[in-house]
Amino acid sequence: MEVKETVRHVSIEEAIAVMAKDNIDFIEMHKGYFMAADLPFRPPLHIGSIIVWPPVDIHPSAKIGEGVVIGRYTNICGPIEIGAHTRIQGFCFIPDNIKIGERVFIGPNVTFTNVKRPRIRENAMKIRDGVTIVENDANIGAGVVICPGIKIGARSLIGAGAVVTKDVPPDTIVIGCPATHYGGV
Repeated sequence: MEVKETVRHVSIEEAIAVMAKDNIDFIEMHKGYFMAADLPFRPPLHIGSIIVWPPVDIHPSAKIGEGVVIGRYTNICGPIEIGAHTRIQGFCFIPDNIKIGERVFIGPNVTFTNVKRPRIRENAMKIRDGVTIVENDANIGAGVVICPGIKIGARSLIGAGAVVTKDVPPDTIVIGCPATHYGGV
């Protein structure tokens, strides 16, 4: 049996009226910013003190601290740890074997990896190349790729588009592909 989903296009005014009925104060604040492409609008989910902007995929074994914000289309795979008050922007990929500290900012489209030489073979899911650690107060710019087994030091800054192949010391700025030392924070 085939299931078909019926989609009805509504005007911006109709959508705002429906969302207003659901007591979504956020909509009232942003009325002037809606465009037809924004519909259907999905408001954030408040799970305790955690804010999740759907759609997202979060593995049930992930440990997420209080006050964390996770952006749209982010994929969190496996048993990872995310410290309190960390902000993860949209379209990020975070596989298992990642530990993220507190008050970390992760820009949009950041990709963490966990295998240096991926191969299609039996039991490939069990092969990992070290744990990647992001220490407290680190900032990771948009579009950064982080190779497996890397340690990103506390209060460090990784510039947008960098490819991080080596550990980043605390209080350091790195940029480029591969990421190289640019200066201190």
